[in-house]
Amino acid sequence: MLLRTITGLIGLAVLLGALWAGLFWVFLVTLIAAILALREFYRFHPPAPWRPERGPVEAGLPPVRTGNPGSGDATGTSPSLSVPLDAPHPGPPAPQPGYPPQANPQSAPPGVGPEADSFAPAPGDAPSPEQSPAQPAPLPTLLGAVWAAAFVIGGAAAEGVLHLWAISLGVFIAGGFLSLLWLIAFYRDPRWPAALAYLLGGPVYTGFLLAHVMALAQVGEVFFFLDPLYFSPDTGPTIYEVGRNWLLFALLANFATDTGAFLVGRALGRHRMAPVTSPNKTWEGAAGGFLFALLASVLLDRTLNLGLGATWWEGAWNVWNWQPVLIGATVGVASQLGDLAESRLKRLSRLKDSGNLMPGHGGILDRLDSLLFTIPTVYYLLVAVL
Repeated sequence: MLLRTITGLIGLAVLLGALWAGLFWVFLVTLIAAILALREFYRFHPPAPWRPERGPVEAGLPPVRTGNPGSGDATGTSPSLSVPLDAPHPGPPAPQPGYPPQANPQSAPPGVGPEADSFAPAPGDAPSPEQSPAQPAPLPTLLGAVWAAAFVIGGAAAEGVLHLWAISLGVFIAGGFLSLLWLIAFYRDPRWPAALAYLLGGPVYTGFLLAHVMALAQVGEVFFFLDPLYFSPDTGPTIYEVGRNWLLFALLANFATDTGAFLVGRALGRHRMAPVTSPNKTWEGAAGGFLFALLASVLLDRTLNLGLGATWWEGAWNVWNWQPVLIGATVGVASQLGDLAESRLKRLSRLKDSGNLMPGHGGILDRLDSLLFTIPTVYYLLVAVL
């Protein structure tokens, strides 16, 4: 817990330092985050046709041992990991020669029952080279990183929503064409549709969504176009300070959602929301995160002087603003959807964490999952309600 707290504070300090240092540092941190997140996303590409719900038998692969229940090793951590079924072991007697083992006619079908349970694969195991077909070629991390970086650069160069979409579409077409060439030239596995989905989805999921960080950081230009008097040298903030405050709003509202979901879920959580995707999440925790997002949005609107729903120079805080409530409610939903989406990707790939870059937290994608949905949500709602 101490290590998790320390690394979390370091990450927060880096983000806040970049926000106050200027637009270039926000761009640099976003660019590095997109490249590292893309690298972790490509790790999700499944290395073999292995479905956690069905196991290796129905996927066409021989089963593997993950521990000998008869010898007290039920954790799957013994040196006998991935040992073929007909290998000698100190537990129950080996099956008769031949594969698959002969099942009792009255017993369950192959792949189901005590035999399957005794030799079921552990969540992190993969078949050995002798037991599986040729492993697919790893996805081209360098190509994906360049593609994700191009999205972020396009977000920094964009001037408004339509410009952002136009640049991003061009980047997607160019990156998709190069990726398809790589797939045709180097990928020799019949499971190419899954590889194509990961190959194209990774840069969009990381690069395009993080490009909205730069779009939100420059949203002050939209404010200047609508209300130039707000940027009076004597009373108003600079154009960058407006974007910085909105980025800070998105970060803190997202943090409030996560914190509320954790505290309420731990104290009152009884009904699981997604038992397969994320067993620790409850409906009570989701409601708590939603309420925390509403409260944080209203307070941050006042604290950061965002001025939604009122003219800047007419005493904005003497009237009730409905816009922060709308944005806060949407953030409370989008943040938790982003977390669930990344959790689902990890479950499909049988990974606990996306990486180990941040001790106690996992990979950088584990920390960005909810922000990847929150920041675009704040950006589009902000542009819509201005």
